[in-house]
Amino acid sequence: MDSVECSIIVPANNEEENLEPLTDELAKVLGGIDYEIILVDDHSSDGTGELCDGLAGKNGRITSIHRSRGDNGMGNALKEGYAAARGRYVIWFMGDRSDEPDMIPEILRELESGYDMVIASRYMEGGSRGDLKLEKAIYGSTYTKLARAIFGIPVHDITNAFRGFKREILDDVELESEDFAISPEFAIKAHMKGLKLGEVPTTYHNRRAGKAKFSTLKMSLRFLSLFKLRLI
Repeated sequence: MDSVECSIIVPANNEEENLEPLTDELAKVLGGIDYEIILVDDHSSDGTGELCDGLAGKNGRITSIHRSRGDNGMGNALKEGYAAARGRYVIWFMGDRSDEPDMIPEILRELESGYDMVIASRYMEGGSRGDLKLEKAIYGSTYTKLARAIFGIPVHDITNAFRGFKREILDDVELESEDFAISPEFAIKAHMKGLKLGEVPTTYHNRRAGKAKFSTLKMSLRFLSLFKLRLI
């Protein structure tokens, strides 16, 4: 299997309104990079699956994967996308267009400089919560502050899924989360393995189209449950 420099994994559950502009934006930013985009249709009930196939048919750099068995969930979709990835580096990028494509080259530069994982941070100097609701921003930043205190993690936004990492590190970090908790779990476990974590500033954008799928209460309980890792 031929390798590429960078694999962009995009989990997509009912994102038919977002995927075409998203892939256009990524193509513009990644023009000088040997890349692939892996679209993971995660149990969608709208036209997302057909759109993924159509985009892959028009662009040889795009791969379409369909998840219709097992449980849906961002974590499961990201792990299945990773299994198909050919990149030396892997980027997680959300299908709702809340992430900033322009930050991908900066993430790759930081990985090239020696970091094992680089997280796009809304809460470091130069970053911004953008139009993320204040209560969610306070929760996300407070959670990371607790994780920094408990685990000594050197970054400021472990709940943000938007990140890049060296492909091989996920071979050494066993991820159990099937949902959005995969983001802090990966950061915590990578740090506990002694891997080098870095960050770049980013600005959050509310999803451009479609409906949000996160429950704040469920998210809070799942995130807090990860603190048991301190006991391992």
